[in-house]
Amino acid sequence: MNEEASASDEGTMARLAEWQQGDFALDCGDFLFRDVSEITVEGDEDGGAVFDSEIVGLAVISQTCDVVREPGRVRYVSVCPMVVVDAKRMEEIERGQAPRFGFLSAAPDDVVVDFSRTMSVSKELLVSWERQRGCKDESQQLEFARALETFFGRFAFPDAFVASVVSLRKAILSKYPKEGSDLGKAVRSVREIRAYPHASWSDEGAVPVTFIAILEDEGERELIDRDEIRKQIWPKISDIEWQGPFSLHEDGLHLATLGDLTAADYLNSYPLDVNSLSFARRYIT
Repeated sequence: MNEEASASDEGTMARLAEWQQGDFALDCGDFLFRDVSEITVEGDEDGGAVFDSEIVGLAVISQTCDVVREPGRVRYVSVCPMVVVDAKRMEEIERGQAPRFGFLSAAPDDVVVDFSRTMSVSKELLVSWERQRGCKDESQQLEFARALETFFGRFAFPDAFVASVVSLRKAILSKYPKEGSDLGKAVRSVREIRAYPHASWSDEGAVPVTFIAILEDEGERELIDRDEIRKQIWPKISDIEWQGPFSLHEDGLHLATLGDLTAADYLNSYPLDVNSLSFARRYIT
């Protein structure tokens, strides 16, 4: 390798070291995907290249360790398009009803990341863009990573279970944004709700379910007392009209902090889809 090439590689690595998951660039080109093309003269039909020029920018979703690794080992980085959404859509995202979108604190107003579309770019192209820091601190990095994990790692609950928890979903979504609501205070004191099946999800006989409400730390909860949180949430759970083989276990609601749970409790339970019961947290700039 000649000195000029070596210096170029070192420059690329130095610029790569500045990038991390959640960083983005504006006005850096079109988003490329493939769609159905017209039938060719040979009679073949194949996906044709399509360019989306309506995007605002591109955000990095690859893990930071892969981004900064030398291109000879990991050559490409995954990015998602940044798009403008209207006020109604923004409200849905903030309520957790649109998990395909994610927030970045430094993004322009009304601009979000569309997780449903991804594209690979070379690291040489990435470092040619004007980088903007998407997450200002470690907590924002964690929230963005969780949003990615939620979208790409969502568990496919059985249809009968999804239909069963519709009433619970509606109750929580309707009260979550209301500051004066006791139920709203209770669910805003919950970090995550998980479902623990006491049999296989595919069991056709009986599948009793326990809900695990993972609480925020005491300093971040609107309701400190666990009994008060249970008092508000339990009626919505006990009123569920179960379908199929699903039912409420005798221990139907377990309140705990992350520190209270065992690894088995967490790994053997399943986060309820963000479309239903979890909530996005928009970064405060």
